Amino acid sequence: MKNLIFILFISFPLFSQTAIGDIETYIDNIISNVPSSFGDEYISPNSAQLDNWDRAINFLLANDLPNARSLANGLNYQVTEFTDTSIAPNQIFYVFEKQSSSSNYWGTYVFSKTPARNNLIIQAPHIKNDTNTGQQAIYCFKNTRAKAVFISGTHRCNSSNFSECSGATSTCNSGSQSYRISDMAHNINTIFQKTTENLFANISNAVFIQLHGFARLASDPYVIMSNGTTQTPAIDYASLIKNELLNEDSSLTFQIAHVNNSWTRLIGFTNTQGRFINNSSNPCNTTATSTTGRFIHIEQERSKLRENATSWSKMSNALLTVFPSTLGLDDFNTTIFVSPNPTSGKVLIHAKGVIQIEIYNLYGQIIRLHKINNEDNPSIDLNKESSGVFFFKIKTNDGSVLKKVLRF
Repeated sequence: MKNLIFILFISFPLFSQTAIGDIETYIDNIISNVPSSFGDEYISPNSAQLDNWDRAINFLLANDLPNARSLANGLNYQVTEFTDTSIAPNQIFYVFEKQSSSSNYWGTYVFSKTPARNNLIIQAPHIKNDTNTGQQAIYCFKNTRAKAVFISGTHRCNSSNFSECSGATSTCNSGSQSYRISDMAHNINTIFQKTTENLFANISNAVFIQLHGFARLASDPYVIMSNGTTQTPAIDYASLIKNELLNEDSSLTFQIAHVNNSWTRLIGFTNTQGRFINNSSNPCNTTATSTTGRFIHIEQERSKLRENATSWSKMSNALLTVFPSTLGLDDFNTTIFVSPNPTSGKVLIHAKGVIQIEIYNLYGQIIRLHKINNEDNPSIDLNKESSGVFFFKIKTNDGSVLKKVLRF
């Protein structure tokens, strides 16, 4: 009997993580307990931890909550299924958050179970230094029903150790210094960066909106925007967001780096998420020279856009307009499926216009790549593979989805 009780005690944290209420209030409580600009609480994850986190996100994207929770638990994190009752109808969010006893201050990552905008990712890497950007981010996430929101886990200056990535700042010191490892926007060896890389790869049209704040000089506009380069992308989301923000508040003034190449202040060219998304050969140390258009860095003066919910609504409303609902398009995520699943060998991909199938093992390693010429309902033979769990990344003309397949 003692053994049975012990097993139940160990299993309980993996399957009982639920909460109910308002997601804004829930995340605001987490933000209020984030370590400040000193203390050295932030410790970098090692490579094994980064790999396991990546696998946990893959499981969540494949709707496998038990395995996502199991891997998160091994990292002293939990996946809380949060029911937001302040929204009609109620919405479910999955919150990757550190366990209460954990010292892994890697940030909080919230995913919508049924996003209205599957291609919209909101990020807040400096929630303590850039006042209210964490609260603004969760407000925008909730009201747009974006796919995910990332909230940093400490003040950007919390660690005394320096990042190896290029760039310098006077934020943490009276003089210019290298960025700290606790600065999520300037360090590639972070959970923040790993989650960005995962969603960029798995959501083919995802756009990452990164919210920042700055102390405005007399020569500054109210908003400084950049896609991380001097290049203008095919879809210029920065300019589109600017136009909608002006509809919300005509008193706002702007600088956009690729529109005015002479503007060089606070343009995010050393941002490691931006460099990665823009296909830099070395996101840690090399500025991107071309743009995908899928990263938008937004610096905001406080009184106009960051002060409170009234000002946050301007950004939220702008994002609502620039990013139309994908709910109709997301139906294809549920209509694409693999059968039989589980399988003893051969499987059929029920999808139209398939152009590529990538097959990954349980460890996130790609083991097979099938390039397919715009084929409907192709088949894949797994007879030569050992039994186990595989992930199929299915790319079609309409986008890509990730499916879990069990081979027995």
